[in-house]
Amino acid sequence: MTQELCIPIMSRTMAEARLPQRVDAAKLVESNQRFSADIDSKKLLRLQSAVLSCDTPVSCEVEFDRDEERNRVLFGSCKTQVVMTCQRCLGPVTVSIESDFKLGLVFNDEQAKQLPRRLEPVELDEDARLDLWEAIEDEVLLMLPSFPTHPESECQIKQPTPETTAIEDSDDKRPNPFDVLAQLKQK
Repeated sequence: MTQELCIPIMSRTMAEARLPQRVDAAKLVESNQRFSADIDSKKLLRLQSAVLSCDTPVSCEVEFDRDEERNRVLFGSCKTQVVMTCQRCLGPVTVSIESDFKLGLVFNDEQAKQLPRRLEPVELDEDARLDLWEAIEDEVLLMLPSFPTHPESECQIKQPTPETTAIEDSDDKRPNPFDVLAQLKQK
């Protein structure tokens, strides 16, 4: 059994900081552990396959704790930038992704059902371990826009402007089709 790194990263510089992939979540909850670090986005394969590219690390701040109802929780935020396909011009568009999340850490479906609605359940394995990268990757994936576009002023394909029709002068008298009916009625 390999021992996993669960050292708080707050004291290290951001350049050195790497968020551990798998953590003992139960132990981190009991010690109210906080992390502020980056995940190399190249290692998040589901994210890489969902976008054209993601070269920016995913910056994360997470806190393991218990809420007022004594539920094990993971609070946090993450942000990155991805390149997606603009759905208007089909060119690449850079999209900033930010997510704030509140996750309830559970061991089974029964515990998940007992969580308050404000907490999204995340299941721990039998050893109370959590794949922290996977949980954060899920949050980033949920924030990807389903219809990414450039701002209209920057889009490579300009939308055609509607043609304006000339308003006819009110002096122009066109024959009224109902004039014929009016003449018949007079007969």
